[in-house]
Amino acid sequence: MPKKQQLIAPSDRPIMPELPDPFVFRDGRKVSTPAMWDKRAEELKELFQHYMYGYAPNRSAERADYEITDTGLLIQVTIRGKAASFPAEVSLPTRDCGFDGPYPVIFSLGAFEPDTANARGYAVVTLRTEAIASDKAARTGAFFELYPYAPKTDTDVGVLLAWGWAAGKTLDALERNAYPEIDSKRAAITGFSRWGKAALVAGALDERFKVVNPHCSGAGGMASFRRSFEGKMYYWGIAERCEPLEALQSESESHWFNSTFGEFKDARSLPFDQHELASLVAPRGLLVTGGYADYWTNPEGMHVSYLGASRVYEFLGADDRIGIAFRPGGHNRTQEDHDNLLDFCDRCFRGFRCGRSFKSSLYDGGY
Repeated sequence: MPKKQQLIAPSDRPIMPELPDPFVFRDGRKVSTPAMWDKRAEELKELFQHYMYGYAPNRSAERADYEITDTGLLIQVTIRGKAASFPAEVSLPTRDCGFDGPYPVIFSLGAFEPDTANARGYAVVTLRTEAIASDKAARTGAFFELYPYAPKTDTDVGVLLAWGWAAGKTLDALERNAYPEIDSKRAAITGFSRWGKAALVAGALDERFKVVNPHCSGAGGMASFRRSFEGKMYYWGIAERCEPLEALQSESESHWFNSTFGEFKDARSLPFDQHELASLVAPRGLLVTGGYADYWTNPEGMHVSYLGASRVYEFLGADDRIGIAFRPGGHNRTQEDHDNLLDFCDRCFRGFRCGRSFKSSLYDGGY
């Protein structure tokens, strides 16, 4: 894992009430060219890994092998003489899907119903994350067998990053032609709720994922830390409390992040906000989805981050590759959500144009 740069402690960071400008470097310089954006993106990746998610392992130091199983793949990763494995379920398109292979693939962190995707010519890889990194403070599973957790070291890593790491190792196997029916260069990644947070982290750090879909991801995912809309009246209801910093730092959720993130007392002292994490996906495809009444995930705060990231997409000439698709309802994944993701993937992977722009939400009307 890369060595951390010397960055000031959370307790010494100033309060910054306004949303940080993604185009301003830490030293005050401003991004003026795409090449400068690439350097700023590397700076942001360093900040997010240092202060929040932990450092991604060096892929070049790992060896990823695979076995074909009855349900998909068994991925085995070896580094420095240690080996660990985890399964990946693979579902291929139906013969009558109307498309020829190799097919684009949707990676899902956590459960995902593959039938609609398969019928529309997409392979689906589903990663059941408990075997990768347990969703508890014990930090067990394949990732932590290879990289035992230790606070304030290079293995101070949260499980969100660990889950995304596993998607990358599975993509390694597809790049080695584990499934000739799958086109590894047309890979999307999605996840719902906490797995939506992890999908965004994975997409921000691994450029091989060409479409990223954090669904109902909320705080630590797509939602802005600095913009809460609690108590705001919409015609579909009154916004309830959204997930606060202290919830992410609680015993039930703190393992999603590194230990440094637990030291922040005020989210406004973070040196970034989540629109900047989303901007790291640019110029690749990014679709933000969720429910208007899913108040705990701060849906309007996710819209704020979508708008902030859109500035970067526009700067890079990739405005058509970022979209938003909210729908009525709360914290679940509906058929509409599946259809929106597949329509967006059709645009990015097949050049299709559906009947919507993915550029508007009810929040645009002033709610």
